[in-house]
Order: sequence, then C-alpha cells, then structure tokens
Amino acid sequence: MSQELPEVIRLRDARGERPENAAGIGEFWYEPEVWTLPLSPDARVLYAGLCSFVGHGEINRKDLRNTLKDRPDREISSAIDALVLHDLLVPTDGAYPGYEVRPVSEFR
Repeated sequence: MSQELPEVIRLRDARGERPENAAGIGEFWYEPEVWTLPLSPDARVLYAGLCSFVGHGEINRKDLRNTLKDRPDREISSAIDALVLHDLLVPTDGAYPGYEVRPVSEFR
C-alpha cells in the first residue's frame, strides 16, 4: 500500500460465521484470538478495527486513522502491509482499493 491512505477502503467479509467467542455486537465483531498472534500491536488493533467496519463494507480514511490514533499514515500503511503479508487481508480487484478480511485461523 502507498504511504497515502485512500479516502475509502472497501472491505469484504471472508471470515465465515460469527464464532461464539466473538467480541463485538451483531455483524460488527472480531475474533479475540487476534490478540495472541505474533503481530505488532498496531497490526492487531487495526485488524480488530477493520473487522468492526467490515459489516459496513468499507472504512473511510478518518475512521482508519481513528483506529490507530496518533499514528502517521505510513505506520498505518505498514500495519496494513503486515496483515496482507500474513493473509489476514487479501487485496481485491476493482475500481476502488479494497481488501477481503480473512479469519484469524488463516494467519500464516
């Protein structure tokens, strides 16, 4: 991802059914196992934040920045890159930048 964050990032949910131990409300949930993954704290927080927006189908730049408060865009981009590297986010094709959000079980 470039250092400049896009205005909107499209999100597609590929996590499957909500597990019983999910944190969050309704379709806005994440798997608490993310906190045990060998990722940076920023990447873990970002993953949980993206999961909470996946029900909307997108996250805008302001909300993305609010997910990782006080972090410059380059650090947010690095956290996104780490999630892509570990298969928790998979870039999608289309007119707008986007990602498929994968379950924690697909971490590699």
